[in-house]
Amino acid sequence: MWKFSLNNAKNYKQLRAFYASDAKTATATTTEAQPTIIQMGTTTADVSTTKPPPATPLTLPEMPAISKSLETPSSVQTEKSVCPFDNVPGPQSLKVISQLWSYVPALSTEFTAGTLFQAMNLGKFFGNLLSWGGNAKFFQKFFNVYGPVVRLHGPFGGDVLLLSRPEHASIVFQSEGAQPVRACLDSVEKYRLQHRRLRQTGPILMSGPEWEKLHETLEKPLFNSPMQHFKTIDLICDQFVERVFSVRNLQDEMPKTFKNDTLKWCLECVCSVTLKRKLGFMDPTGLSPNSDPGQILEGVIGATEAIRKCEYGFHIWKFVKTPAWRSLVKKCDLINSILGKYVERAQSTLREKKDIKSMEDLSIIESLLLKDDILVEDVMTVMLDMLLIGANATAHSISFLLYHLSKAPGCQKKLYDEIMKQPKEITMDSLKNQPYLQACIKESMRLNPPIPILNRVLAKDAVIHKYFIPKGTYVLIAVHLANLREEYFEDAKTFRPERWLSQEISPLAQELQVFASMPFGHGPKSCQAKELAQMEIGLLINKLLKKFYIEYNYGELESSNSLLATPTKPLNFRFVDRV
Repeated sequence: MWKFSLNNAKNYKQLRAFYASDAKTATATTTEAQPTIIQMGTTTADVSTTKPPPATPLTLPEMPAISKSLETPSSVQTEKSVCPFDNVPGPQSLKVISQLWSYVPALSTEFTAGTLFQAMNLGKFFGNLLSWGGNAKFFQKFFNVYGPVVRLHGPFGGDVLLLSRPEHASIVFQSEGAQPVRACLDSVEKYRLQHRRLRQTGPILMSGPEWEKLHETLEKPLFNSPMQHFKTIDLICDQFVERVFSVRNLQDEMPKTFKNDTLKWCLECVCSVTLKRKLGFMDPTGLSPNSDPGQILEGVIGATEAIRKCEYGFHIWKFVKTPAWRSLVKKCDLINSILGKYVERAQSTLREKKDIKSMEDLSIIESLLLKDDILVEDVMTVMLDMLLIGANATAHSISFLLYHLSKAPGCQKKLYDEIMKQPKEITMDSLKNQPYLQACIKESMRLNPPIPILNRVLAKDAVIHKYFIPKGTYVLIAVHLANLREEYFEDAKTFRPERWLSQEISPLAQELQVFASMPFGHGPKSCQAKELAQMEIGLLINKLLKKFYIEYNYGELESSNSLLATPTKPLNFRFVDRV
């Protein structure tokens, strides 16, 4: 992949709109040297003499949906124009307070980020007073006032850097190395290290060599999961379709609890893959509260809500056992007690197996238990992460794909026609042969990403938008805002899957394609189960559209755009029989 130099930019259109928000900053910057985007490990001299090759058509899996108007890079400045970290703009009031309270390091960055999220939530209820209105608007307010890079000075000494542009995100991800640090879910970390006294925090929270080892251990089982478990997932999707038939009312409408049905479907898929057995979440007679799946469902819903409450706002639970903290402990303990039984059964099954011919005959849990350096507690954290993070993310994704298809009948018809051209029996090959389906999934996740905000701890010093950013800085990347910028996506707020099928892509669009839409994160810490999740979603959509025409008549459905994002209203879809 080649890089742009503004010395060579005369051969290309200048993107004025893209730099509109940076105009004032640009005029104040020194003109002694032209800004250059420099590839890591490449000198300025090397870049300035490099001529870009012509753009080549992209295949669908790598296709960016970036506006064709994006033809010039953002500025990463030469050494003479680099400004110190203290010059990064941000609210001055926070800077003054942070200087007064810098001697109290206990809350630090976590307090800053937590208070930020709490303010986002308060904005929903006091929108007129605070003029924030919602999460996306809250972030956008900072970017409108201070520019594309914003520094929030923590009142207790911790700083947070806010970013929303893909070229800035690329600098963060390209510098993170093989063992990235992602700072999030402090409440889950405390639960595991202090309450459960485990040796490590699990794949979502870990970093360093031990994370890399566990990551490599999980890679092959999760990579093989889509093909290995296709038939099982296919049966679970059939059960979901039957569930739709059984719970819709006389107007073909789903009940207000339909959100839980999507979560049950996700949990059944996760358990069938990890344990190689269906637990009965999709039982047509309903779930008994005392059954294993009933208790897991209760635990996941309760733990998810407790995590949201703990992670936002003042982290008082670090010092006092708050109701949210107590609920988190109770619900996670409940889930662990049930999962423990199935892990013990998996151990017994392995002892009885004298000859294991293929690892494909094993569940993910069994394959992990065979590893000498993996403890039972490590297996438990993997499963809990998949239930809490994975199932919630997949449920969010399928919910919004159904919503966007219901609001775009033309797209729904086009997808239905593509599905009906495939063989009657759905296979992995037939799913791969549905480019419009893949485009619909990508477009829905662009508009409503399951992970709307990515966070990292900067692994080494970097220069972002002419500012020097020191190693160890806590970074929040507002993915949901980058996805909605007209500079990157024409008609950005419209569900238009066709944008992913276009082959008229600018060279810079190719450069930024990975960072323009990151529904599964990016880099080594991106979701390892993304192929499995996409297979599950594609398979379920195939089955639903073959049976039903989908409608939604309750206005706009929004996402919480927060940690463990969720739809903000009931999913009262209409599933109308196709004639």
